[in-house]
Amino acid sequence: MVALQYILAVLGFSMIILVHEFGHFIFAKLSKMHVLEFFIGFGPKILKLKSKKTGTLYGISAIPLGGYNKILGMDRNEKIPPELKENVFFNKPYYKKLLVIIGGGVFNILFAIMLIMVFLSLGIYAPTNIIDYIQPESPAEIYGFMQGDRVVDINGKTIEAWNDFSENVKPYPGAEVVFNVVRDGEIIEIRAVLENLEGQGFLGVSPSFEKTRLSFFEIIKESFKMFWELTITYIKLFGKLFSGQIPFEQARPASPIGVISIFQQSAAMGLQNFILFVAMVSILLAFGNFLPILPVDGGHIVIITIEAIIRRPVPRKAVTIYNTIGMVIIVSLLFVGLIFDIISPINIQKM
Repeated sequence: MVALQYILAVLGFSMIILVHEFGHFIFAKLSKMHVLEFFIGFGPKILKLKSKKTGTLYGISAIPLGGYNKILGMDRNEKIPPELKENVFFNKPYYKKLLVIIGGGVFNILFAIMLIMVFLSLGIYAPTNIIDYIQPESPAEIYGFMQGDRVVDINGKTIEAWNDFSENVKPYPGAEVVFNVVRDGEIIEIRAVLENLEGQGFLGVSPSFEKTRLSFFEIIKESFKMFWELTITYIKLFGKLFSGQIPFEQARPASPIGVISIFQQSAAMGLQNFILFVAMVSILLAFGNFLPILPVDGGHIVIITIEAIIRRPVPRKAVTIYNTIGMVIIVSLLFVGLIFDIISPINIQKM
């Protein structure tokens, strides 16, 4: 079972990276740039096939983690064949170069939304109007509510879901409220004086949850809503991270070992939760890649934007220094992450 979880972890992690690289690949092809290579995985190339039409070398590498594609002209030090000068990255208009660079992040976002749709299509647990828990010494216990009671009416207003219940309890702090509940097939009236909790009515119960299926249009709507909420959450987290408001144990980096471990833990929580987790990481990768450092996408955006403004290539020495700084930052974070993954592995259930 654990072995299967690790297989899912590797596949999930690899798919996120592969989708990212495929985004760069597709936009490069649409922009008529020459793609030298597109490989699934890393390391020694075990299977290769060159397209006679486009000249792109496709293949599979020995290490099945993600993939990569190599676009002609991303490295200005490359030797460019004369017949391919029109298909070189740095010879294309700014907007085409920008599209290719952001293409990876765009595909990660689209992939995440698709996964969220799959997650929602499998059904979601929603709170019902059936009482599952009664807090000791609360008004609910004092006035005789019981586990399994289904609240159908509050002060004459029909209750069909937990949101209806909550909205019709909060406005009555310290007041008597009339509840109609179904118990053993009979409707029972219960009059209860609610507690005043921070200016809101409080009964002291929690609902039971049941799995419900959404319609196709509800899935579409909720998918974009969930994506937007996750985006806002990540933006706030990035802000807190750089302002030092997040404790190190929560903001600490993770090495590839730690990342695979996190994926495995999410897989252990069930396939549906794993699908949502992969979607969340895909969104996070999309935003993380837009950080303004090389060699990630954000650094390339900085370079091509400067070149568009000054209308000439950024000096090679400046790019090398910029890239070195970025690599030092990334390698340092990976090293720190590896140390902590060994001495203090991440437990997502405690986060």
